Amino acid sequence: MSYYQSHSYGGGDDNDDNGEENDEEFNAEQTRQKLEQQRDCLVYLIDASPPMHQSLDGDQSAFRAAVAAAAAQYRSRIINDHRDRVAIVLYGVDKANNPLGHPAVLVLQDLDEPSAARIAQLERLAESNDYFEAEIGTTDSYSLSDALWVVNSLFSKSAKKDDHKRVFIMTNTSNPHATNPDMQRLAITRAKDLHSNGAVLYLFGLERVAAPAVSDSVQSDGDAMFGFDFEAFYKDNIIQSSDLSNDDDEDEEEARFFNASGGLAVLTQRVEQKVFKKRSVFKCAMVLGDGLEFGVRGFNLVSEVKPSTHVYLVGATNEEAMIQTSYVCKTTAQQLGKSDMDSYFLFGGQKAVFTADELAKIKNYGEPALRLIGFKPKGTILRKPYYNLKHSTFVVPDEESYSGSSSIFIQLLARCHEREKVVICSYMPRRGVSPRLVALLPQMEEYDEKGNILKPSGFHLIHIPFNDDLRKPPAPEFDIRAKVPLLEPAVKVFNDIIDKTTIKNFTVYNYPNPTLRKHYANLQAVALKRDEAEEIEDSTLPNNTAIQRRIGKFVPDLMETIPAAGDADQVPVKAAPKRKTAAAAADADDGDADVAPKKRSKAAVADGDEEGLVKGAHSRGELNKLTIPILSAFLKQKGQVPQKRKDAIVAQVASLLD
Repeated sequence: MSYYQSHSYGGGDDNDDNGEENDEEFNAEQTRQKLEQQRDCLVYLIDASPPMHQSLDGDQSAFRAAVAAAAAQYRSRIINDHRDRVAIVLYGVDKANNPLGHPAVLVLQDLDEPSAARIAQLERLAESNDYFEAEIGTTDSYSLSDALWVVNSLFSKSAKKDDHKRVFIMTNTSNPHATNPDMQRLAITRAKDLHSNGAVLYLFGLERVAAPAVSDSVQSDGDAMFGFDFEAFYKDNIIQSSDLSNDDDEDEEEARFFNASGGLAVLTQRVEQKVFKKRSVFKCAMVLGDGLEFGVRGFNLVSEVKPSTHVYLVGATNEEAMIQTSYVCKTTAQQLGKSDMDSYFLFGGQKAVFTADELAKIKNYGEPALRLIGFKPKGTILRKPYYNLKHSTFVVPDEESYSGSSSIFIQLLARCHEREKVVICSYMPRRGVSPRLVALLPQMEEYDEKGNILKPSGFHLIHIPFNDDLRKPPAPEFDIRAKVPLLEPAVKVFNDIIDKTTIKNFTVYNYPNPTLRKHYANLQAVALKRDEAEEIEDSTLPNNTAIQRRIGKFVPDLMETIPAAGDADQVPVKAAPKRKTAAAAADADDGDADVAPKKRSKAAVADGDEEGLVKGAHSRGELNKLTIPILSAFLKQKGQVPQKRKDAIVAQVASLLD
């Protein structure tokens, strides 16, 4: 009896070599889905007192930068995870409005899902001070304890027990209520209430660019006049390092203090670092020998981001369709359960059949662990980056599973870094997954000038191949080393080309994924009910103008130095296309109507004759083949303002020429 699957969710791989990898990804996906059943309840607690309205970056104030950063994350959340709940609470305001009736505290937006109306309100608040001054107003007579109490009431009313509760405090006052110890003690008490309620607090310290006035709510310490002093009040009072989340898959031991000095861009970057929950990829023991093991956990530093998947809807009712998987007998069409089916593998043309229990025993390789095999020089791995089978994982100690893990981990890390060694291990993150061969590359922490961590301490877990995974490419048909001296003139030209086109200060942060940006720009336009999507700039496209300016003069020299293809003593090189003779060109002008207009088009563009080019294309019905710059230049010559979309520009040009 043979079986076939009537419907499946997602695609499979017919290659048996990927079966174990698919099982590992399936187990990871199950864990991820279980963890993501929790909602993220986030409250932005933003200081709106007078010091926050001082200029931070040009005309941008610290308050407007904080609101703009929150709005940016709203736009991301409305696409990535609409189940999250977000609230905006302002304190230090003239017009208060909150469930507890406290003065100077405004619940601008209650704890609810992001929406287009909420984003529009934040954007209006971030654009200028007029809306804030007219509708809200500012005051320096406020109580931080009242603001924290209101936040706690929002969690008690709207958040569920298993929700992940977080508070982002944004302020440029390092020491609120500096002359009133009673108000500070009340604020500390309210912060402890939030901690006991399962909330985790984060602090984003903004800078001041002018000396603050001394008052009950403004810091008088001159040392923190232009920066933010985390030690003045917030550390170990409001933000408690001993407060850890009960979620074992959340790394809450990392720093919850963020120096956001530097304007909107820096603040937005700091918020992005913490706005999405970081969950460990694996947790297991690292075994150094019999009786010596400690806990580690791994996090992804690099992971390919793919566009969100679509969801099927029922056309008649517009309701979400439910996907089910069923197996039926290929012969009788009888529906089957998992207990009715076995599995087989082909071996020598024969079917080796196994039950589900037998397969589970075959895939049982023992308890999950990271087991030490030995040490090798760091260069062994760094000299062969092509050995990296997949993206690396960053490994840190897990103190919760094994007490004292940090001490052993730090000693191992420091010694490996000092002696420039990598740790070779057998890696099995979960049960039922085949062990892999990995190398642990040590990394010591680095800081920037403001004290923010640039690189954390830990090991990069690099997947290296087994002997069975190695492949040898086919050997070339000729000896490259013997032929290189014959091309010495061409090598010199290539050296000049490389020097002229070398990218200085290259970083991947300058190259966002254009596919993702276009995808989410269209989703954002639909979600926010905008007429058209934001224009996306593709930074991966080469700057042909700059490249031509830098290396154009080397092309003739390069063509002269490369030998002809037919020379037996030279390296075979693809011949350059031959120029047409005068007779062939004349035949092309008479017989090929498609070639001539293209040549005339290039000439017309070179001479700046956009009008002749556009009129010629219009007569042939080929306006849509012209580029936007050419069409826009023609419209500007005619005193017209070009539209943004190409189809609109083509229609605009056609209406002028008709």
